[in-house]
Amino acid sequence: MSVARHFGMVISRMPRLTYAATVRAAEDCRFVCSTCYSDCWGIYRLRGETVWMCSGCTDLKDNGLTPGPRSFHTQPSRPLRVGEQLRSPQGVWEVTSLRRVWTWGGLRLQQQAYVYVVTREDGHEEEWRGHDMVDFHLIPAAFEHITRSRCNELGSVLTAAGLSWTDNGRQDTPRRLTYTVVGPRGLQWSIRPVPGIDFDPWQPSNLWRAVRATPPYQSPVMSARALADHIRELPA
Repeated sequence: MSVARHFGMVISRMPRLTYAATVRAAEDCRFVCSTCYSDCWGIYRLRGETVWMCSGCTDLKDNGLTPGPRSFHTQPSRPLRVGEQLRSPQGVWEVTSLRRVWTWGGLRLQQQAYVYVVTREDGHEEEWRGHDMVDFHLIPAAFEHITRSRCNELGSVLTAAGLSWTDNGRQDTPRRLTYTVVGPRGLQWSIRPVPGIDFDPWQPSNLWRAVRATPPYQSPVMSARALADHIRELPA
């Protein structure tokens, strides 16, 4: 990675993307995402791309999803399928069954609608009509679980950041993997994948949280790259 400073800006060039920010970004936001048009203190450009985007849109694009404004209703336009997973404020749910029903529409015309039975991780079942599920958000299948490749990516990023680390050897069940990381000041961190309730499908790379025992501290949910930088740069 190469870093250059000039004219009040910081520009970082990394293998997969280029990052730019103003030196005093917290006080003077100068950037607008070209995709979602939100104000941001730093912008990113993926390798081979010509547009500059905020961190959220960059993350979506980097994971093969469509960047853009965050939609309030993240159910697909098609009917849900049995086996798909949804996230709501009450937990992570799986669609276990569905049926079609007739409802009265405008001018007393009958319309087809769907009723879903969803089961929470603790076994609790509820029945919902599709148009009432505004608080249920579809978890993209490609990112509904912590995968071995995601775990390998975290290890590679920690090594590239100059951090020494070990894991508990649970590669057979990636969701149970725990990483022990020693920061640059000798402080020890524990990194674990977040549970499904904390996973945001609009930020699919944000899968990790780090906890430090002394002094007590818990990081936000972050991507592997951001978390490695966070541990390396956080003051003691």
